[in-house]
Amino acid sequence: MTLFHFTDSRNIPSIRKYGLLSWKRLVNRNIVHWPASSDDSRKLDARSNLEDYIRLCIRREHPMATLALYEGRIKDYVWLEISDAVTQWTATIFSSDNAVAKRATINSDPLTALNSKSKQAEVLISNRLDPKWITFPVTGIGAVQARTSNDDSGFDLPY
Repeated sequence: MTLFHFTDSRNIPSIRKYGLLSWKRLVNRNIVHWPASSDDSRKLDARSNLEDYIRLCIRREHPMATLALYEGRIKDYVWLEISDAVTQWTATIFSSDNAVAKRATINSDPLTALNSKSKQAEVLISNRLDPKWITFPVTGIGAVQARTSNDDSGFDLPY
């Protein structure tokens, strides 16, 4: 099973160089990046001690991708594919829903996320994910384009 992470396409060079980093590490290292998360979301992460985790999706239908695009936090998004080997790491935790939601169950059992019906179920990786675990989108002629606010792809906007 493949896991997913969406990001603004402008973040790809940094991810190729450093890997995926938690937003806390990005800020502490002064790495220029375009976060999909809102300020409120990062405050909730900090309050829940989740600011040093990278969020991975179970499916590509994560509503935050569309919302971040619609609200202008990112100019487009691309999906990175992540090896499911990360589910075996001892520091990995799993959430049945968005991890900061009160309804979420968070624990070390992979089935918590993998069996969840929520589109926002998450696999949370501590600190950093090395690029060797990431399959990057293909670029160049004939490649699938990033989703942009000008894209008429038919995905639903959250309003």
